[in-house]
Amino acid sequence: MRHTLFSLLILFATIVLGACSNFETSGNGVFDGYWQLERMDTLATGGTTDMHERLVFWAVQHHLIELCDRHEDTLKYGPTNVSVFYHFRRTDDSLHFIADPLPVTDNRAWADPYATLENVAVYGFSRFDEAFRMVQLDDDNMILQSKFYRMYFRKY
Repeated sequence: MRHTLFSLLILFATIVLGACSNFETSGNGVFDGYWQLERMDTLATGGTTDMHERLVFWAVQHHLIELCDRHEDTLKYGPTNVSVFYHFRRTDDSLHFIADPLPVTDNRAWADPYATLENVAVYGFSRFDEAFRMVQLDDDNMILQSKFYRMYFRKY
């Protein structure tokens, strides 16, 4: 009886652990997660904009990023911007956004379900297929630089 119970336990553990090998991982490492845009530097002028209170986030999972604007201070920032989904390609030192038709997730956008350049500008984009150099990426911080901006993020 004891031998049979032990054999069944070993069989069960083997089945459970074997099933775990089928999980898909993204390979993004610390890049996956929820990032808050803290600061944006304009490279041409040397100007800096504190974005902490604006509550702009990038949610990264696998090959998809949701760009979202969560502020509630409409007097200071105007209405919240639509959230936009992007596919991307990443290497160790670069991040390239793929300019598919960009679906938005905001109910206000039913008349035009695709993002405009104005929609993505608050996220640090000067064009739809924006490319960034990854200056820094670790467990807590990320710094991205495009042709026009340097952006500082913290992991949320």
